[in-house]
Amino acid sequence: MKKLQFLILAFFALALVSCGLDGENYSRYYEFVNIDETVVQDSAIVGDTVSIYALAGAPNGCWSNLVLNFYPYNDTIYLINSVGLYESHDGICPEIYVTNDSTFKFIADSAGTFIFASQSRTKPAIFDTLVVVNQR
Repeated sequence: MKKLQFLILAFFALALVSCGLDGENYSRYYEFVNIDETVVQDSAIVGDTVSIYALAGAPNGCWSNLVLNFYPYNDTIYLINSVGLYESHDGICPEIYVTNDSTFKFIADSAGTFIFASQSRTKPAIFDTLVVVNQR
């Protein structure tokens, strides 16, 4: 009977040790990061291809795989944001600023004012306006 109790106790001790309860805190998640810069020209003609440049940044080396997104919110408002992967053991991160940039193509099919809103995690949104006319 003592042998059985010892085996059960040894099993539980082994199970606790194998769970890695040594204080390590592992974090891994996807989250929005900041858009640091957006460049949009002021005006264009209907049918022109407009290049929209965006630069995203994350505060330390625990961030990787920054992906920039550009998509319509409605007919005149377009959103720009970025998502990155945060991965850390015990919150220890290299002190580097992680960046990624991208250039999106926008073709206005009608005249009007188009707004490009760059959304960030810790900064206020940045709004850029493009005025599209039928002809110059």
